[in-house]
Amino acid sequence: MSTFTKKHAEALFLLAGIEALGFYEMANQYWPETPTYDECRRRSPWWLVKTARGLIVVGWRKRVISIDWTDTGIAAEVTQDDVTKDQHWVHAWSYAKAIEYLAALRAAFAKAEKVATLTPGDAAGSGERV
Repeated sequence: MSTFTKKHAEALFLLAGIEALGFYEMANQYWPETPTYDECRRRSPWWLVKTARGLIVVGWRKRVISIDWTDTGIAAEVTQDDVTKDQHWVHAWSYAKAIEYLAALRAAFAKAEKVATLTPGDAAGSGERV
């Protein structure tokens, strides 16, 4: 587990191309609330990140960065990598992978916005399903 500051979280979103409207520190959601883990919890808070699409939670677990976008309403598989994942969250084994997955999430956001702005006439004959 690594130290995870606001600067780390800001860098992830900046490099992934997701505009963050705010970063809010929250208690580490992995380590238990016991004196044994106080130092781990202090060094590595999680971050609630406000975006135009909704809230995204990021933070270090023992060996992976948890990224959870459940609140955005977007269901997307952001990687084919053999990692623990769902349509609303993924575990990244490095900062580089976290950036990769967040960038894929940004693409899913853009795709969802494009589909949402299509009218039935726009999709006619385009081969796209609405």
